[in-house]
Amino acid sequence: MRRYLICVALIVLTGLPAPRIAFGASSACDLNSDGAVNVVDVQLEINQALGVLPCTNGSLDGSGHCNVTDVQRVVNAALGGICRMGSGPAWYVSPTGVDTNGCTQASPCRQITRALSLVGPGDTIIVADGDYSAFTVDSLNGTATNPIVIVAQGQNANIQPVSGVRDTIFVTFSSYIVLDGLHSFNANRAAVRIDNSPNVTVQNGVFGNNATWGIFTDFSDHLLIQSNECYGSQTQHGIYVSNSGDWPVVRKNLLHDNAGAGLQLNADASQGGDGIITGAVLEDNIIYNNGSAGGSAINLDGVQYSTIQNNLLYNNHASGIAMFKIDGAEGPVGNLVYNNTINMATDGRWALRIDSSVGTNTIRDNILYNSNPNHGGFDFTNATDIADTDSDYNIFGGGNWASTPDDGTTFYTLSQWQSQGHEPHSFAATLSSLFVNPPANDYHLLATSPAVDAGQTLPSVTTDLDGNPRPQGTASDIGCYEYPK
Repeated sequence: MRRYLICVALIVLTGLPAPRIAFGASSACDLNSDGAVNVVDVQLEINQALGVLPCTNGSLDGSGHCNVTDVQRVVNAALGGICRMGSGPAWYVSPTGVDTNGCTQASPCRQITRALSLVGPGDTIIVADGDYSAFTVDSLNGTATNPIVIVAQGQNANIQPVSGVRDTIFVTFSSYIVLDGLHSFNANRAAVRIDNSPNVTVQNGVFGNNATWGIFTDFSDHLLIQSNECYGSQTQHGIYVSNSGDWPVVRKNLLHDNAGAGLQLNADASQGGDGIITGAVLEDNIIYNNGSAGGSAINLDGVQYSTIQNNLLYNNHASGIAMFKIDGAEGPVGNLVYNNTINMATDGRWALRIDSSVGTNTIRDNILYNSNPNHGGFDFTNATDIADTDSDYNIFGGGNWASTPDDGTTFYTLSQWQSQGHEPHSFAATLSSLFVNPPANDYHLLATSPAVDAGQTLPSVTTDLDGNPRPQGTASDIGCYEYPK
């Protein structure tokens, strides 16, 4: 029966067009993250359900098991339906609805708050295009196999701020909640706040021009924040993960034009908890034009044993990636910084800063370009940070200096730095030799780029920012993109 239904799925989808949709408008059913749910995603789901491929992202309900139900859900999404995750009923809200209605498809409610009073594990609230008031998810709990999902039906489900309400979308003391495809702007503080709520997903949203943050989280483990656009935060950051929230995954977000950091992780020892964020995965994000008021493209305070890979950072005005201890309980250790492309703004600081380390951090296959001639690749605070940094196979360029070993008192060119035993396989290159069109912010590699096949092939980095497999030549390419062959 399972194989029969899977075959039917393929027959139904034969000839299905594969439209591209805007960034931040994909869904959990978009398994290859190309911005569309189509026959390619169905085939991937089938392969995972049959065991041809490992069940990595094909378990839509989070159970870890890919099966015919998942295939049916991807098929439905590919045919234009909602990407359903839980097994419960659907509740509908619409600008044409009334809150005394039953929230059915034929008789929708007006506000999301009304639908939330009806949901249980596995239920889905389907939000039609239109404007809705701020809402709070309080003490609601889905399960790993049956989350509670609030999903936009189209591209314009807008959640409006309310006077006197700090955070427009507020999830507190809840679990296994999915916010999918919602938009929110001009919040009094954060467009989305996740508070003391583990296993929450925020995906495919657009959150802009908010007073303080796009997405803010506190004391919340196992977050998944993916495929969102966060821009124009007026005083702080695009995404801010705080208060010792462990194992966050922040993936495929577009973070730009925020006054502070594009992405801030701060373990906040002063606020309680252990003061350490462990096990973060920060990958495939595009982060640009941040930091006019200070704050790195990626700021990591008290972050340990985490992975930062395949990110594209350009024209940021403070630092690129900064690992340090200010309000964290300890500085960085065990962090893996792999295959990032960084081009700092002409007024930017250093591409990579390491401060107050307490053990080894590994740096590989990064492009560390700096358009500020007075700065360059690495900013170390002291000799301990240098000794704790295992770094090689990187490309430097732009700035006059490869590193400062003492936070700006002494400076070394790449050749001087290498003469001291550092970066034996690293080299310098120009923007024009590396990338297709840097002035247009196209940082894909040229066929002749010196980054091609010049990296160390890392078993844990199997794809690039576009989802292309690595390596495609004799070795992995350096930077966030792999040149297709």
